[in-house]
Amino acid sequence: MASIREQLENLFAKILQGTVTREEGTMLINSLARKNPEETIAEISDLINNPPQNMTPQVVFQTIAITRNRKFFDVLTATLDHKDEAVSIFACEELATYFKEESKFVLEEHLNNESYNVRKSSAVTLQKIFGDEGINVLVRHILAKDSKSHYHRLTSAEGLLKAGKKGVDAMIKILNSGNSGAIVTIADVLGGVSKQIGDEDVPKIVDALINAGDAGDFDAVVALLKTIASLGPRVKPFEWYVRAYEDNANPAVAAGAKATLNAISPQKPQKPVGQK
Repeated sequence: MASIREQLENLFAKILQGTVTREEGTMLINSLARKNPEETIAEISDLINNPPQNMTPQVVFQTIAITRNRKFFDVLTATLDHKDEAVSIFACEELATYFKEESKFVLEEHLNNESYNVRKSSAVTLQKIFGDEGINVLVRHILAKDSKSHYHRLTSAEGLLKAGKKGVDAMIKILNSGNSGAIVTIADVLGGVSKQIGDEDVPKIVDALINAGDAGDFDAVVALLKTIASLGPRVKPFEWYVRAYEDNANPAVAAGAKATLNAISPQKPQKPVGQK
């Protein structure tokens, strides 16, 4: 009788050829898991991480995910750490599709993964599959005291950007949270996507600048000044609030304010004396 490995390889070959559907293949896979769960799980894990020639990890993963068999859940979640970013992203989405409730907590845990690809894939999948609930998870992660670093918060912020207007609205609220690390991260991200910031959001960002200044949070002030600078002339009605920092004792704040003022109202070069 063919070994479990041989049966699995033969099955996936037929799926690739189109002679067997993934749904049909789940019957054999579940049968093997009932008879010999440990060996079946081990072989499936190896096929995902070391697929034979002409076989992709995605084909194996999706077929296993369709079984909805919780015996394979740990194997599937392990794939989130796959060295190939495309496989990692695929794994996140498929896991959230077929094991929705269980995967939410796993994806949230992976927001602090050491791999950028894993964090990014988890963040994007959370907002894509779980909608408002996923956005709330990302906001909690950005605000959490145990978020490991700016870079870990950054990938969650990138996930929020993928959520469109709802994501940007959530980021604007974070700017007024009083959480210095979170404010700096979000300000950095928003500074690079000024076109996604609506005119109605400009006063809210200025409010965040005022609040950070009142709190003496100069790191946040500097980051927010850069965000405001990216908005250009749209901030002209609020120029006075920026000018208040122009002579600040903190050199970084003063320099940031001057650069922001120039972005809001660019100074025209003066002609040399005597030149018409």
